[in-house]
Amino acid sequence: MAEVYDELTTEQQKMFEDMLRNWAECNTVCDIKTPKKKRKEGLEKADRYMEILPGAEYVLTQTLNYIFSNGLTTGSINEDQILDAFLYRRNDRGNTNLAEIRSTVGMAITHGGAGLRWIDGNVYQYKWGTFRVLTYTDNGLERLLGYVIAEDGGRVPYIEFRNEDLVEYEDFIRRIREQKLLLLTDEEFIVVRNDTAKWYGSSPLLADQERLDLIVAVYERLNYDITYDGPGRIIIRPKDGYVAGENNEVSSTTVMAGALEGNDKRIENLKKEVTRIASEIKGSSSDSVIVLSNAFDENIEHLERVTKATEFLEWLKNDTMILAQDFGMSPSLLELGGVSGNVSMTSIINTAMNNSIVPQREKYATQLSGFLANLLKVGKVFFNKYEMEQREDENTMRTKIVNIMSLLNAMHDENDRIRPDALSLFEDFADMLNANLHNENGDLEELKVGIQN
Repeated sequence: MAEVYDELTTEQQKMFEDMLRNWAECNTVCDIKTPKKKRKEGLEKADRYMEILPGAEYVLTQTLNYIFSNGLTTGSINEDQILDAFLYRRNDRGNTNLAEIRSTVGMAITHGGAGLRWIDGNVYQYKWGTFRVLTYTDNGLERLLGYVIAEDGGRVPYIEFRNEDLVEYEDFIRRIREQKLLLLTDEEFIVVRNDTAKWYGSSPLLADQERLDLIVAVYERLNYDITYDGPGRIIIRPKDGYVAGENNEVSSTTVMAGALEGNDKRIENLKKEVTRIASEIKGSSSDSVIVLSNAFDENIEHLERVTKATEFLEWLKNDTMILAQDFGMSPSLLELGGVSGNVSMTSIINTAMNNSIVPQREKYATQLSGFLANLLKVGKVFFNKYEMEQREDENTMRTKIVNIMSLLNAMHDENDRIRPDALSLFEDFADMLNANLHNENGDLEELKVGIQN
């Protein structure tokens, strides 16, 4: 093809290019491109992933269900009453404080971090962009100065804070207030993050853009194929001799060369005919009828699609698996993936909980504990321990101790008194049972019966 094009005159090449351009204008033809390095995108793209990907909300909801399944506690029955009253109290948004905390942890999982503000005895979630972290450098360390939010709760512009502003701190505060911004301390505001090494955390969705973009592209292609039943790519060649007169038949190549005078009008008609047919083919469906004029050759070529979306149907089943990996969630807890061999489901769930959920609980509890405990005036706040069959084993152990103590109590000497050696063991077992029934604060633990998830 290149050799033929090079042999044409300048005028022939121009006419050939014009014809291709007209064809391109009435078709969605993409240039051949090589993959380019993607530009760094912000958290708006993480929002789009959560909106577009069908399994995203399910995986996130299940992850949060497992994290909060055992609830929050202080480890003390008396202080738990204070915590529970706070968690189930509704704030001015109409949400419970527990819902605000849960939503904050959810955004930390998907976007890397989210803000949580304490005001008037309740907490409120602040999504990314509606807060800023202000830091300064001291003795080679980046230290926290505070958090900036907007008075109207909207987006906060970028704020530059330099070490020199510490000297003129009052002027800095004045400039903040002039922009209708508020500066909060770490006692009023906290950023819950999935990576505490970064002030705003790190979104796992943006770290896995290649796979997630591929999932989105396949879904979009499948939806397009379903809604648009098009013919695909078709090549139709003009018939030789069409432009010439009835008694002066010449080839299209000769006509394109412009060697014959008076054929300009026929050439224009040919271009219009190409545009008309191409437009009708593009907008046609499987039940359309298209009539070709005698301007075109009988040899019509249909190009098969190089990559078909249907080839990815099997692969699309892994979309929730990929999202589970991104969120740090064990696929087995979502009943994803196959389990081979004679493996106990109880063992699988226990392993998944201990390796996936418990570490996430610890990561977020350590951030929330100091913040909430200080405001609620309790010792600490943490997630209840994951207990399944372990609780049943613990109660069995207590029962055995009680039975042993009963036997020791029945060991009497000839004077009908408990034998000294039996009494000593009785007291040891009593101390052991007492320590098991109380927490480190000396408070009686809540009685839990049966198996808990």
